[in-house]
Amino acid sequence: MPYATTDDGVRLYFEETGSGHPLILVHEFAGDLRSYEPQMRHFGKRFRTIAYNARGFPPSDVPEQVASYSQARAADDILAVLDHIGAPKAHIVGLSMGGFATLHFGLRHPARALSLCIGGCGYGAELDKRETFRAEADVIAGMIRKGGMPAFAER
Repeated sequence: MPYATTDDGVRLYFEETGSGHPLILVHEFAGDLRSYEPQMRHFGKRFRTIAYNARGFPPSDVPEQVASYSQARAADDILAVLDHIGAPKAHIVGLSMGGFATLHFGLRHPARALSLCIGGCGYGAELDKRETFRAEADVIAGMIRKGGMPAFAER
């Protein structure tokens, strides 16, 4: 299996198809690189198309330390994939969680992006709603821990 290794030692599983300018696909929270199978087939006809599983999504590594997860880390993970494939720049496409990582990639590494395509990217909870958002997120996380993704999907 192909892996890119980040600067903090996390291995990110990726798949690629096609040739040409690189196009990196960054998945949403409730999916993984398989979410992009149709796009891989389509864009692989014209671009070197790469999709990877974010850290925490097997077969990529799942670090136990909370500090291993952040928006900066997610943006730099895109950079690790880009560096691994040896490309100076790429088109970056991200959806939801991947959209937020893509946005941060563009802010942190603008010289490495040919373009950004960002879908469903939230900006986080407004300051006065942060505690409500956090409480709702904790309930959902507990549901997933207890009953797995089927319990979440039935919600």
